[in-house]
Amino acid sequence: MLFSLQSYLDSFLDWEAHLQKAGPEAFSLNDFEKLIVLFGRPDDKLKFAHIAGSKGKGSTAIFLASILRSAGYRVGLYTSPHLYSVRERIRILSPGGTPSSFEGMISEEEFFDRVKYYSAPVDEFRKSGGRVTYYEFLTAIAVSYFAANNVEVVVLETGLGGRLDATNVFETSVCGITSIGLEHTQILGDTLSKIAAEKAGIVKSPLQKVVLAPQEPEAMAVLEARAREFYLSPTVVGKDLPFQIVSQDEAGTCFEAQGRRNYQNLYIKLLGRHQVVNAATALAMAEDLEMYGLLLTEEAVQKGLVEALWPARFEMVHKKPYVVLDCAHTLESARALAQTFKAVFPGRKATLVFGASQDKNIPAILKELGAVSDRVILTKANHARACDFSKFNAHEVLGQAPVPKVATVPAAMTQALDSARDTDIILVAGSVFVAAEAREFLNVPV
Repeated sequence: MLFSLQSYLDSFLDWEAHLQKAGPEAFSLNDFEKLIVLFGRPDDKLKFAHIAGSKGKGSTAIFLASILRSAGYRVGLYTSPHLYSVRERIRILSPGGTPSSFEGMISEEEFFDRVKYYSAPVDEFRKSGGRVTYYEFLTAIAVSYFAANNVEVVVLETGLGGRLDATNVFETSVCGITSIGLEHTQILGDTLSKIAAEKAGIVKSPLQKVVLAPQEPEAMAVLEARAREFYLSPTVVGKDLPFQIVSQDEAGTCFEAQGRRNYQNLYIKLLGRHQVVNAATALAMAEDLEMYGLLLTEEAVQKGLVEALWPARFEMVHKKPYVVLDCAHTLESARALAQTFKAVFPGRKATLVFGASQDKNIPAILKELGAVSDRVILTKANHARACDFSKFNAHEVLGQAPVPKVATVPAAMTQALDSARDTDIILVAGSVFVAAEAREFLNVPV
């Protein structure tokens, strides 16, 4: 019988598609610990930098990976979710490579062969009662791939939470925790302190170094207490590593930072103050990796930051009219998106094309984004978790009328573009799935 890659991947329980049905009891590391042994403990050959948080962890991961690659290292990068192909999650950035949005992702052939190779032992494990989720299987595949390809450091982004995320099975040298907000409350807890405790679970050894992005006091207290349990003194971005924005326009942001070196003329193409925070967090993590034998230069930092590309993060994909794609899907990320919009387009308003997963705080997110919008179009991505707005009282939330509800993202984009003048701005936001479908509709190069 021919091996079907998609059918095999579909045989795993995928909490990413059904997260609204999950509770805390759904997650445990016990079986994944056994699974990674089945894979031959490829993590034993690797050095890891680990990133958790509610927002910005993907951007921080690409900033860090790009810095390390520019410093001359072969870097494994594991992120989630993906825009188009699951292979985007598993990437190797090599010195001398050409930066692009999906540079270095595992090839179709390599991915197929690796999945097929491990399918027999994994199936035996499942038949014997072992539970393996889609995300856990991908994590094991990624780490085995990195080990087989001799990467010198792996940058790991957690999928959900931290304490019980599959990535937390590995021994990590440096961990970073980005901004924490209320998210996945049915799983992680309904307060900032409870969610922070889950994220702080990636801090687990006195041999680690820890970097903390700025946090709400409630979250910061939990994170610092966790560090103290292991006699660790974390680097707090903004305090221990101060930074200052020098200038910002629609092409990018210039800033300065004071770490172990005085960094001048740092430039990133990702827009918004929150992205400067993410870049500074990555910089602090890169400096901490020097404690584990990696060498860094100011030039490597400058080059790595300016070359970092991360699609669908205030990504300006079209002009006349402007079309901006962003995957803001929490209250905090929506607030950051609105602030960035105001900085880049002062005094302007957008047509907002919005769709989100049903487990998000949609009214709060819409209120934030509605403040920079004079027109809103609600839509639904082709994804199991996407919110159906057919019974949603948009007027009650936005005070705008009418608010069209369009069945698909391509149809919503068509409606927005058909009525747009060259000087108008279309802002697409709400979830990765909406941004991906809009990006595909606009034929943005992969």
